[in-house]
Amino acid sequence: MTRPANSVQAGTWSLDQIDFVSVDTALSRDDEFLFVTLASASFVEIMAQTYSDNLIRHYQGNTDVTDWLDLHWQREEVQHGRALKTYVQTVWPEFDWETAHRGFAGEYGLLCSAEQLEASRALELIARCVIETGTSTFYRALRNYVREPVLRELLGLISADETAHYNHFRRFFGICNAVEHFGLTAVAATIWRRLREIRGEDTYIAFRHVWAVRHPHQTFREADWKDYLRQARRFAKKYYPFPMAAKMLLRPVPMRRSVRHLVQWSLTGLAYVMVR
Repeated sequence: MTRPANSVQAGTWSLDQIDFVSVDTALSRDDEFLFVTLASASFVEIMAQTYSDNLIRHYQGNTDVTDWLDLHWQREEVQHGRALKTYVQTVWPEFDWETAHRGFAGEYGLLCSAEQLEASRALELIARCVIETGTSTFYRALRNYVREPVLRELLGLISADETAHYNHFRRFFGICNAVEHFGLTAVAATIWRRLREIRGEDTYIAFRHVWAVRHPHQTFREADWKDYLRQARRFAKKYYPFPMAAKMLLRPVPMRRSVRHLVQWSLTGLAYVMVR
């Protein structure tokens, strides 16, 4: 029997607690946007083993950070990928997930280098907060979108995990920045830089490999990617929690609370305008 999402705390659930046998495939099967989104997300999440190694090396000597990355964050991210993979294979069994992922991993793995990290340990933790903000709000939006109960449970658990990850990275930033002393300008610049990469190469590469295996007799066109982005924009307009995202992005920024609230309100309003 499927457990309610709030019966399991973030970081404590396991794959065998998700009742994939009870998936109502009819509620997801015909949703091509959902298929592509879940398959692409499964590819990126399951690669955590690759890019987390770079993070662990980056924080070598800080055992609080490296132990948590190794024992918790990496394991939970990979579990997200495996859970999404299992759901995709349950609802769309004809899709050759392994072949598509092998192509993605071969291409994306070349981009997972230490050069992608911020030179400063503190600022890299801010970058991680931006990424976790994006993932936690994305999975919450997707949960609001889907109708299938097992998937809603799974997405709720993943979103809660990602929010917990954000809180860890934010706490580690506070500790590191007590030593490095970065102010408003440097923190805001890092947030802006990472926000510009939110539709980065990982999603694009994943989409291409999902699409190629899904349509083996067709040639991929950039127009196919642009069509997907238009669908994603319509999805975000209706389901994305912009206020939550703005609040999470601004929490680590060193500024007065009154100013933060004003910027948060302005940022939320701007986001709504941009997706129209």
